[in-house]
Amino acid sequence: MRFNSHRASGAMLVAVAIVGATTLAGCSASSDPDAVTIRVAMGSSGDAVDQGFEVLKEEYEAKYPGRTVEIIIQEDDVYQTTGLATLLSSREAPDAYFEWSGPRMRGHVSDGDGADLSEALEGDLFAGRFDANAFNNMDVDGSGIYMVPWTGDVTNVIWYDADVFDDLGLSVPTTWDEYLDANQAMLDEGLLPLVEGNKDQWPVGSVASHIVSRMVGEEQYSAVMDGEAPMNSSEMVGALEKLAELAPFVNPSINALADDEAMTQFFLQKAVTHQIGSWLMADAAENAGDLNFDYFNLPAFSDGAGDQGSVLGISTGFMVNEKSAHQEETLEFLAMLADEDGTKMWAEAGLAPMTIDPFKGVDADPRTVALAEMMGTASALVAPADSGHDIEIAAAFYDAAASVIGGTATPQEAADTAQSRIDSAN
Repeated sequence: MRFNSHRASGAMLVAVAIVGATTLAGCSASSDPDAVTIRVAMGSSGDAVDQGFEVLKEEYEAKYPGRTVEIIIQEDDVYQTTGLATLLSSREAPDAYFEWSGPRMRGHVSDGDGADLSEALEGDLFAGRFDANAFNNMDVDGSGIYMVPWTGDVTNVIWYDADVFDDLGLSVPTTWDEYLDANQAMLDEGLLPLVEGNKDQWPVGSVASHIVSRMVGEEQYSAVMDGEAPMNSSEMVGALEKLAELAPFVNPSINALADDEAMTQFFLQKAVTHQIGSWLMADAAENAGDLNFDYFNLPAFSDGAGDQGSVLGISTGFMVNEKSAHQEETLEFLAMLADEDGTKMWAEAGLAPMTIDPFKGVDADPRTVALAEMMGTASALVAPADSGHDIEIAAAFYDAAASVIGGTATPQEAADTAQSRIDSAN
């Protein structure tokens, strides 16, 4: 994944430790038989967002005396890989947990860890908070909604140092050739054009997803990532050749650097641009300092078969554990996450909530508002390979993208290796 959704730095963080190792999911360790403890798990989204959940915890506990909330926050890459899986298999599994819409969500439902929230989302708790579009990709085979929507993430844009662009006389590129020319101009001035941290492969995987969908078209992109078309077709190789054109402009350590480290390098002006998602805004509030930065969408390919105005994006939300003994209490907590006050708090933290009119009464950063509008009005919204398609195929594709951007394989070699891996798994 990405993923997402949101990214943050540091070793594993635990805002409130899990206690009482003998209890079942959602059961309280207190001796008071009327006490209720609900556990909410997520990856870190930056200090402002993490602190927001602590505020929400305090407000919930004040509103519902006798209830306690444990907010379990892990470093994001740990959460995505082993962290959440370990929590869900523990005797104190979370009652609610952050997830991305799409296959990861559906996997939890298949494992019996995701409750159908359709009835609750149509009820009074969430009345007037969401429109129908907020639930896109949050169902399973067209029946049942399994997430309370939280934020929408644009997954790939190009963040740039506006002062450097001005100093070099560069305009925001609208075509791929203009983009390559701009990168060359930066390189000629002794600057690092693009910093990426691809240690976990999803950052360049997202860039590659966007490039491929633009080059081969959205339908063929989906067919490849769903295993219905070959990874090593001439069209796919041609798309990976576009990715290879970025290799001269990236940091040499691209496949060893972590994504949060790359973002920090951008904030410290060690590179002129950084390709990553909209969650950068949440981190920028704490870490960007005086950096004058902005963003632009992936430039258009003159020979692309896809929608050249497409946006790469994914929605996020919170699932409720089917095994939780406190689903009603958990939903009451998630309703506060999506109410007007909660929405305002997330918008002020730099996120793009999926509620109706999310920036009402908020002095939101114009870049955050523009990103939300870009996602909401996109002529085509495309999901990263690991967020809307076959996970194993996405992993093979991300390996291919890493080898291409790292210069260890040609596009043809990388695509052939990926296809061989996919064939071996079937």
